[in-house]
Amino acid sequence: MGRGVEDWAEVKRAVAEVVAARPDEYEVSVVRNLDDLLAHIQKSNRPAPSISAGYWPTFLVEWEAEELKNLQIEVFEDRYEVSRFFDGRTDIWYEPHAHGDTFSDQLIAELPKAG
Repeated sequence: MGRGVEDWAEVKRAVAEVVAARPDEYEVSVVRNLDDLLAHIQKSNRPAPSISAGYWPTFLVEWEAEELKNLQIEVFEDRYEVSRFFDGRTDIWYEPHAHGDTFSDQLIAELPKAG
């Protein structure tokens, strides 16, 4: 099994663990928005992210690679909150999203480069 397949299996496990920890709190729309983002990342051959729980019943999408450590996308029921952390400042913007919507060029440009 290739490393990429293992990475995506780990993503799927992490999502299941996050939901299982708070089974009655995650809205279907939040999970679907995460599914949309992960499907785009995987289909466009970008590196698999790590997934963790947000403060709200949201998901945090992050990458381990050094050049990507300052990127975090929080997945909500109606949007993605995209954050870039820099020394002394944080840039945050919102991408409205409902399940099945396309992604803006701005969001696609923030994602890691295809491998």
